[in-house]
Amino acid sequence: MLAAKLTSRGNFSLQSVPEPVIRQPDEVLLKMVQVGICGSDLHYFRQGGIGDQIVAYPFIIGHEGIALIQEVGPDVKELKPGDKIVIDPAITCGRCDQCLAGRPHTCRHLKFLGCPGQQEGCLQEYLVMPEKNCFVIDEDLFPLGVLVEPLAIALFAAQMGGNLTGKKVAIFGCGPIGLGLILHCHLSGAKKIVATDKVQARLDEARRFGANWVGNPDRQDIVAELNSLADSDSSLNLSENIKDIFGAKEFDLAFDCCGDQQALNQAVSILKPGGLLIIIGIPETNQIYFDPHVLRRKEITIYHVRRQNNFFPQAIAFLKAQKNRLKSLITHHFPLKDIQKAFDIASNYQDGVIKAVIDLS
Repeated sequence: MLAAKLTSRGNFSLQSVPEPVIRQPDEVLLKMVQVGICGSDLHYFRQGGIGDQIVAYPFIIGHEGIALIQEVGPDVKELKPGDKIVIDPAITCGRCDQCLAGRPHTCRHLKFLGCPGQQEGCLQEYLVMPEKNCFVIDEDLFPLGVLVEPLAIALFAAQMGGNLTGKKVAIFGCGPIGLGLILHCHLSGAKKIVATDKVQARLDEARRFGANWVGNPDRQDIVAELNSLADSDSSLNLSENIKDIFGAKEFDLAFDCCGDQQALNQAVSILKPGGLLIIIGIPETNQIYFDPHVLRRKEITIYHVRRQNNFFPQAIAFLKAQKNRLKSLITHHFPLKDIQKAFDIASNYQDGVIKAVIDLS
């Protein structure tokens, strides 16, 4: 079978590899159909690692996958050949203290697809997974199934933010996770939502998903503009009065979905005393910095999000309810043979890309 392997930073090679076989009674053999390109994949592509998780070349990345069941092991109870499924890429042990405490996303023995040192990923024609990691998805949702994993992360992060009704929310980074958050916050009754990104197509989508104001940090001073809105009497093409929209200039909650130091600084600047910063994005550096005096004086709380926890069922339900909106997140499709082109476009944020998908069959 064919697999797309990273052979060095920024370079893929299509290689022939042995087809995997079922070795455990609870496993299933999958025929991969599509794989979405995630931000973490782009880190491995560009930098060759994330923190101490360094790619040992050649290596197969990719973890946002949908597939067809080809074969099932003798202990598989719920799945059958022909089922259409979305893959939960986090293979947990179910026995460690973290799993037993309801924190499988921080499992001590986690094997995550496409993560160096853990498990090779989805960018291959066939894959073997435990039954518990395969979620059957309706026929009409199957073409959108690669969105389930990023949406699960968004919903897990939103839950950390508590009751969103009446909240003023800022979202930094409008990839699929950030856009999923914008839509969820809007539907959950957030009072006002602002969003930033460097790609205009993503800002346009943020508007459609419910953001009241959007900004590009490459073109404007985000903090200064947000601070000025409360005193402005211009409409900026919004349907409501700016003073009513932005009130006292400060925000209850900020989500970082890009891992950028500038965005983190902006988030801390606009949060109210007692505000909450939730970090989802993965920085390209091994260290980020905060002014401890600002954090202390404003008593800012910071949470980190580690993947998607057990939010796959909620994400599938969200996708089902909002499929007509969310389908616009998938902007590009590429055959496996064009994987180099796909990653070059996604890595450079070209052509208005939001979610690029590799079609394997």
